Amino acid sequence: MPQKSALLLGATGLTGGHLLNLLLESEDYHTVYIYSRRPIGIQDPKLKEIIIDFDTYAGTVDADIVFCCLGTTIKVSKTKEAFKKVDLEYPVKFAQLQFNAGSKRFLVISAMGAAEDSLFFYSRVKAEMEKLLGNIGFPKLLIFRPALITGQRKEHRSGEKFAAGINEMLNYVLVGPLKKYQSVSAKAIASCMLSYASNPQVFGKVVISSDRIKDFE
Repeated sequence: MPQKSALLLGATGLTGGHLLNLLLESEDYHTVYIYSRRPIGIQDPKLKEIIIDFDTYAGTVDADIVFCCLGTTIKVSKTKEAFKKVDLEYPVKFAQLQFNAGSKRFLVISAMGAAEDSLFFYSRVKAEMEKLLGNIGFPKLLIFRPALITGQRKEHRSGEKFAAGINEMLNYVLVGPLKKYQSVSAKAIASCMLSYASNPQVFGKVVISSDRIKDFE
């Protein structure tokens, strides 16, 4: 297979950081673009880092595939409006820009439980993001819906750390049809995304559930 170029959104986050390392190590990619607010301090001949203002930037890159690992929490973003900007507006904005520029595949992290009629604001936002992305027209749109994501974050999220500890214990009993409720590592999500990006049998809109992501651990 010929080498490809990729744009990674959210390279400074937990899952995005793992995915960036995998992309730079992969022989399938000759160029990896990332958007960042500030230099991330990684030197690699394949890496093309572009410092942008996410609100005003309207440029594009020559990327065959776009990986979107953008995400935050209301606790970190402080308001619902700020949360929605990161988890919905930015992914849709850059997806549309790159679709117009010729990108054929878009892979994005959503969340298990994403539903328009959910009681939870977080889940409704994720569902709206999925719907808007589906309207853009990518030949391949892959949506990853992990359960609770585990891993060593740069910022302290005490609530998630506590929940991860509980989930780690529950993982032993969450088997069979309940496997999809097990916590899943950020590294597994990154590996799963990289694998599906190169799968020639994937077409249209495909949702990858948490139990399928878990298989990559």
